[in-house]
Amino acid sequence: MSTRKRTATRYTVRAFESDDRSAFLSLYESVFGHQRNADWFRWKFSENPYVDHVPILVAIEDGVPVGFRSFFAQEMRIGGVVRSAFQPCDTMVHPDHRGRGLFGRMNERAIERYTDGEPSFFFNFPNENSKPGNLAHGWREIGTVPAYYRPQNPISALGDRINAGPRRDVTDAQPTDDGPATAVTDTLEDAIATSQRASDRLLVESDSELEVEYYETPPAETLAAIYRRSIPEAIHTNRTAAFYRWRFDNPVHSYAAYVARRDGHPIAALVVSSGDEYARIIDTLPRTVESEPATLNRLLVSALGDCADRNYVEAFGETLPAPLRFRFYPDTRFPLSALIQPTSRTLLARNLGDEIDLESSSIASWTFSRLDLDTT
Repeated sequence: MSTRKRTATRYTVRAFESDDRSAFLSLYESVFGHQRNADWFRWKFSENPYVDHVPILVAIEDGVPVGFRSFFAQEMRIGGVVRSAFQPCDTMVHPDHRGRGLFGRMNERAIERYTDGEPSFFFNFPNENSKPGNLAHGWREIGTVPAYYRPQNPISALGDRINAGPRRDVTDAQPTDDGPATAVTDTLEDAIATSQRASDRLLVESDSELEVEYYETPPAETLAAIYRRSIPEAIHTNRTAAFYRWRFDNPVHSYAAYVARRDGHPIAALVVSSGDEYARIIDTLPRTVESEPATLNRLLVSALGDCADRNYVEAFGETLPAPLRFRFYPDTRFPLSALIQPTSRTLLARNLGDEIDLESSSIASWTFSRLDLDTT
C-alpha cells in the first residue's frame, strides 16, 4: 500500500457541526488572507433562507477539522420554473494536509448527500486550482462569462513613483504630504475625472421625464418590482424582495442603489458596491438589459460620477447595455486577457438527479450579474 493511501485513511468526512465554526473562520483567514467573523458566517450559511442546515462538509483528522467544502444556497429561475441550487464556495484544506485527496473525498460526500433531493444542481466559477477536481467529479464546462473593467485613474498607479521624487539620503528625508509632486498628481487626477464625467454625459440621451433617485440602502420591494416587469428566460438567480433584503445584509460589504422613475413608476435600477480603490456594478434591472438601454446608461453615468475617485470600476456578465461604449473592457479579450486568467470566469454545472439537465446547456442559456456570485 502506498504512503498516500495509508495517510488518507486517517481522515473522515462528516457534516458541519456548530463547534466547527471557529476552526472554519481561522482556516479561512489563513488560506484566503481575509478575516471573517461570526456575523458573516451566520449571514452566509446559518441564516441563508434557501437551506435548512449549514451546507458544509468537514474533513477531520483525529477530531480536528483540516478541510471544508462549503456551498452557497440560492433559488434559481429556469424559464418559468424555480429550483434550488448550491454554488460551491470557500473550499479550503489546511496546507499540511493538501495532496491527500481531501478535496475529492469532500466532493464525493457532497454529491452523495445531495443527489436526488435538494438542491437540484451545482454551479460555480472555480479557480484554476479547484477546476480539475470539479471536472473529475462530474461537473461539465458550460462556457466563459466575461468580467468588465473600466480604468478610472491611471495616475494613481503611478502616484507612489511620482511622490517618491529624486532619491535622497534617508537622514535628510522629511514628510512631503503637500509637496509639488503631490500637487501635480492631484491636478492630473482631477483633470482626468472631470474629462471622464463630461465624456460620459455626452453618451446619454436627455430625458426630462426621467427622475433618478439615490438610495444608501437598496430598496428591496422596489428592486423586486422592477425585476418582475421583465424576467429573462435565461437561467439566473430568482430575485424577490426577501432575497434582496437578505442578500444586501452581507456584513462585509455596503451597497447603494440608483433607481430611475418615469411618472412616479420605477422602471430601472443599478446597485453598486465600493471599496477603497474600486467600485463594482453589482446588479442592474431589468435583467433583460436590452429592454431599457437608455435608462440603464443614464443610471450608469450617475454611478460613475459618484465613484470618479476610484481607480477602476468592475462589472460582470450581462449587466451593461453597451460596456465598450463606456470604456468597460472584457477580460476575455486582449489586452486584459493577457493579464487576467479567464478560467476564473468559466461556468461549470453538475446535475443532481434527473429532474433537470443543465450539464448540456450552453452559456447563452444563462445570464449573470455579480449578484449571482457568492463572493459579492
